[in-house]
Amino acid sequence: MLLGLVIRDRYVPDAPLKMKVYRELSDAKFKRMREEAELSARKRGGALKVSSMADGEAFFELWAHGQPIMLVDNSSMQLLVAVAGDSRERASDLRELKQSWRARMRPD
Repeated sequence: MLLGLVIRDRYVPDAPLKMKVYRELSDAKFKRMREEAELSARKRGGALKVSSMADGEAFFELWAHGQPIMLVDNSSMQLLVAVAGDSRERASDLRELKQSWRARMRPD
């Protein structure tokens, strides 16, 4: 619960936060998720951005129009996906990206 409050305060102060937890992914599967997010961002012509990530980091953020909309964290023996409640308003086609990830993610 505390993690949710910290994330909500830092990333999405004005929107409800939806959090889902899944089984931890292998490094290769997590890297593929990030690559799919980057490809999705490029297709949208700059409206969607993926945070920069150093080698070995196990999280990334998605930003839409300068606002954070999603945090994907695979660092604590589980995959946490935190999505801003108003993400559909800022990135209406985000559902397509999340659907492409579903095959990899299993609820914990």
